[in-house]
Amino acid sequence: MEEIKTAGWLATDFFSHNYRISGNIDIRKKSLYDQLNDPTTGFVMLQDAYISPIDRPADIIATYEASYMTKANLTLALVAQGDDALGRKQAFGSYYGTYLHRVFLTVPSIEVVGYLRLSTRVDLRRLLSLDTEDFIPILDARVCASIRPDVVFTGGGVLVNKHHIGAFCLTEEK
Repeated sequence: MEEIKTAGWLATDFFSHNYRISGNIDIRKKSLYDQLNDPTTGFVMLQDAYISPIDRPADIIATYEASYMTKANLTLALVAQGDDALGRKQAFGSYYGTYLHRVFLTVPSIEVVGYLRLSTRVDLRRLLSLDTEDFIPILDARVCASIRPDVVFTGGGVLVNKHHIGAFCLTEEK
């Protein structure tokens, strides 16, 4: 994954149920987190997009100079740096606290392992049902295609659409 195209553009891999859509998103006005969690729009724009099946990431089936994606249909967005998965308030303050909790979660066709940044009190029910954000940041992420466990994507952070989460588990550190 190419980290940054030019200043203000972020290389991002978006995942839907069966496809990976890779390209660059404009983050000059709003961070990726803030764009995905913005309730005033249901779309996100991607430049220089290419599309591949999740289970065959090297098989690019289409390329587009520009594309719009429906946020409700995205399962997750993967970025190279963890700070790029956080909102401005989270990256430059203590909005979520300093404790990292190891998590495992599933979304359609994908398993995610990484760290959830929260206060000491972990309440997954609140996180999934009461918080207003639709996309939850997971740091140091490992994303695996469930039908092809040998297909693995890694990044500093991933934003997971909480409406697509099937299982959300806290794991014990070993």
